[in-house]
Amino acid sequence: MNVLIIGGGVIGLAAARKLRLAGAGRITVLEKGRAGREASWAAAGMLAPDAETETVDAMYRLCRRSNELYSDFAERLADETGIDIELDRTGTICAAFSETEAKHLNNRLASQLAAGIRTESLSSADVARLEPRLSRDVSAAVLFPDNGQVENRKLVSALLEFARRNSVEVLEDSPADELLIRNGRAVGVSVKGESLEADAVVVAAGAWASKLLVKADVRCPQVTPVKGQIIAYEHFSAMRHVVYGAGGYLVPRRDCRLLVGATVEDAGFNTDVTADGVLSLRRSAERLLPELAGREPDDKWAGLRPYAGGGQPVIGAVPGVSGLFVATGHFRNGILLAPVTADLITEAVLNDSVPEIGRPFLPASGMEAAAS
Repeated sequence: MNVLIIGGGVIGLAAARKLRLAGAGRITVLEKGRAGREASWAAAGMLAPDAETETVDAMYRLCRRSNELYSDFAERLADETGIDIELDRTGTICAAFSETEAKHLNNRLASQLAAGIRTESLSSADVARLEPRLSRDVSAAVLFPDNGQVENRKLVSALLEFARRNSVEVLEDSPADELLIRNGRAVGVSVKGESLEADAVVVAAGAWASKLLVKADVRCPQVTPVKGQIIAYEHFSAMRHVVYGAGGYLVPRRDCRLLVGATVEDAGFNTDVTADGVLSLRRSAERLLPELAGREPDDKWAGLRPYAGGGQPVIGAVPGVSGLFVATGHFRNGILLAPVTADLITEAVLNDSVPEIGRPFLPASGMEAAAS
C-alpha cells in the first residue's frame, strides 16, 4: 500500500517510520515548509503523563502507554540512525509555594497513589537535596519518577535521518492545496497544481489540519492553533529534573540550556514572540530560580499547538471517506504521543484495525462528543 502523509512534524514522521517498518509500499511525506520546524521544533520535549494528570481517564492511559513505549523507541532510533534523542528518565518535580498549592498537590498525590501512579511526596528538605538551586520558598513538592523528557529537535533529526536511509520521501516546501476525493475515497492530494496519488492519505498537519479538511468538506473535529512561547538560558548546568511550578516549567538540557515554558495563547496563526509573553516566563523562572533575576534570556521562540475539542488528539480513519486518516489535535502532548500515534495510524492504514486504547480518539468519537 502506498501512503501520502500531509505534515512533516514529529507525528507525521513517526507515522512514516512505523509504516515503513510494517511493510508499507511507497511513503511520501509532504511538508509546507521545512520538515519538523513547526510545533515539533518549538516544543520543550517533556514526557509528563503523570505530572499533568488530575484523573486516570482515556487520555491519561494513552499518554502513559506512549511514555512506556519511549525507551524502546529511543533505543531503536539510535540503532537505525546513530542519533541519540537524549531520553532522560531523571523524573519530574511539581513544586508548591503556598499552603493552598501544597494542599492541592497532596490531594492529587492521594488520588494518584490510589490509581497506581508512581509518585513520591517531597518535603522542602528533599527538594533542597534534589535541586539545591531551587527557591527556598518551595514548601512542598511531588516527584514523578517515571516522567522525563527528550531533546525534541534531535528527535526530529533522527526521524528525518530514518526517512533518508529507508526510502521515505520527504518533500519540503510542498503545501497540500487540496485533498483529492473521488467517489467517496481519498486518492491523493494536489500540490502546486500537480496531483499526487496514493492508496491512503494521512492528514498530520497539526494546527493546519482543519484548513485542508474543511476545504474538502470532510467532517472531522475542528482543530485550532494555540500559541506557546518559550525562552531559554544558555550555560546553565545547575539542574537535573524537569520542574513545574510558579505558573511555568523548567527543562534542563544536556547542552547546558535551560528551557522555560510556556504560554498558552489564542492568537490565531501568529507566532510572534511578545514582550508580555517573555516577561511572564521570566517571572516564573525567577520565582523558581532566584539566581536568574535580572538575567536576560539567550533565546526565545513560539510555536502553534494543534487543539481539538477537550484537548484530546484525533487519530484514525475519517468516517465517510475511504482511505482518509487523521493524526492531529495533540495540543501539548505531541512529542509524548508520537510513538503511540504512529502505532495507531499504522494499524488503521494497513490493517483496518483500532486497538482498544485508540477508540476514544477516533474522528467519529470526537464528533459525537462535540455534538453531545
